[in-house]
Amino acid sequence: MIRRKLDISSTFIPSFEQLAEWDGTKYYLLLEDAMNEGSLTIMKYKDGHFTLHRKNNLFWDLDERSITNDELIDIIWKNRKAVNRFLKQDNKVLVVSG
Repeated sequence: MIRRKLDISSTFIPSFEQLAEWDGTKYYLLLEDAMNEGSLTIMKYKDGHFTLHRKNNLFWDLDERSITNDELIDIIWKNRKAVNRFLKQDNKVLVVSG
């Protein structure tokens, strides 16, 4: 569960590959964006960089866009309700980095 912003950098991001699906090219996590009635896909490539794709009732990103680590943290924080719902649905556990 993400309860503090620190949980994102200390547990969620390091656990991303274990939580996400693999499509042969990248890891991806599809989250429901209830606020905008759509979806938010966060992707991580083998080289470690993250991208984002948004699709909702107001707009649809034409392409993925690269995001910085700070942007990733902000996006996950703003959408932590959807992330926590995702974690609960399959009883996923975040691994604490040490």
